[in-house]
Amino acid sequence: MLCRARAEDLTDKQKTTLASIQQTNRPLYRSYLLKEQFRQVIAVKGDTGRLLLQGWLRWASRSKLDPFVKLAKAIRRHLPTIHNMLDSGLSNARIEANDVHLRVLTRQAYGYHSATALITMANLRRGGLCPSLPGRS
Repeated sequence: MLCRARAEDLTDKQKTTLASIQQTNRPLYRSYLLKEQFRQVIAVKGDTGRLLLQGWLRWASRSKLDPFVKLAKAIRRHLPTIHNMLDSGLSNARIEANDVHLRVLTRQAYGYHSATALITMANLRRGGLCPSLPGRS
């Protein structure tokens, strides 16, 4: 799919399609460029990332594309947190992944006799515990 592909990963056919979209559907092409630019902004950290983000926010706000205008407003509401991410390079991806794993464990735990069994499984799977097994050194 063209819309999910990164610009550097486009095949020749996708590049041709993108060039056709540029000529026939300017709003769609502009939205693709906004998406790609935002991906690049997030990859850059520190003061440069902040500066690029400000430019992207101005562009998105003036784009006349409602989804991007709304996104720019939402980003502005959370700007201090996003600046922290750009400064530190950290995100909540690990927390989200851990949450998904715990939800799967909870689904599997419906057959357990008590909540203690779920907590024990969560500690074993996600807590980094590595108890020694009987008969093994």
